[in-house]
Amino acid sequence: MPDGTGFDHLGAPREYVNVVDYHGGIDDNEKDQSGGAEPGDEPTPSEDGARQGRTRRSRRTPRGTLSREVLMAAAMEVVDTNGAGAFSMRALGGFLDCDPTAMYRHFATKNALLDALVDSVIRGGAADLPETDDPRADIRANFRQLRRSLLAHPTLAPLVLRRPPGMGAYWERSDHAVAQLHRAGMDPADAANVYQTLLFYTLGHTLSEARQLARAVEKEGAGARGGPVAAVRPPAELHPDLSDVAPHLREGNETQFLAGLDLILRDLPR
Repeated sequence: MPDGTGFDHLGAPREYVNVVDYHGGIDDNEKDQSGGAEPGDEPTPSEDGARQGRTRRSRRTPRGTLSREVLMAAAMEVVDTNGAGAFSMRALGGFLDCDPTAMYRHFATKNALLDALVDSVIRGGAADLPETDDPRADIRANFRQLRRSLLAHPTLAPLVLRRPPGMGAYWERSDHAVAQLHRAGMDPADAANVYQTLLFYTLGHTLSEARQLARAVEKEGAGARGGPVAAVRPPAELHPDLSDVAPHLREGNETQFLAGLDLILRDLPR
C-alpha cells in the first residue's frame, strides 16, 4: 500500500510520489484520531466556509449506520465536488455530520480510504468484461471501459498513479487482457509487451484528459467538458507537416483514444 514516502518497497518509481501525491494526505503509518486538522488540511476561514457550504448535509448520520460502503460513497462525492486536494477525514466528517474518529473503525488512515476509492474506480465494470470470439474487440472493450471509469471521477484519476499497476483491481483487468492476447496466439513475452503498452497508453491518455476535465469542473461545475488532449494551430509556414495533420489532432478525445488503441492492436494475430 502506498505510504506517502515512495514505492521502493513495491518496486514502483519513487518520483511518481513527488509528482502526483499532492493531496496533503497523512502517511499510511500515521492517523489523526483527534478530529482536528490533518497535515495539509488546514483551510483558510473563507475556504472552510465555502467548502462546508458545498459539502455539508442537512442532517446528522444516524449512530451505528456508518460502514465502508457509506464512507466510500460519501468520500467519492466529496472528492468529485472539491477535488482530492480538499479531502480529509475532517471534511468527510463534516459532510456526514459525524465525529471523524468514527471513520477510523473502517479505514486506518485517510490514504487507505483514498486507495479504496481508486480501487473501486479501476474495478468498475470489470466483472462484465466481454469474452467473445474476437480477442481484439474484447481487449478494446477492456481499455475503453477503464478510460471511461477513470473519467467518471476526473478529480480522483491522478491518484491512480499512487497505485502501482501490479496490485488490486488492476489484476482483474490485466488478467482479462493477457488472456485475450494468449487466445490470439501470443507467447508470454510478446503478450507482456503488448499489455504494458496498452496499459500505459490508456493511463497516459486518460490522465491527460482527466486533468483538463477536473479544471473544467472546478470552474464550471458538474457536467463541464474538457477540450481535446492535443489541440494545436501551428503556423503553416513554419511547421507545414504539423499544420497538415492539425485538423485531425482536434478530433474528440475518445476518437483519438480509440484510434491509438486500434493502432496498437492492428497487428494482433487473429
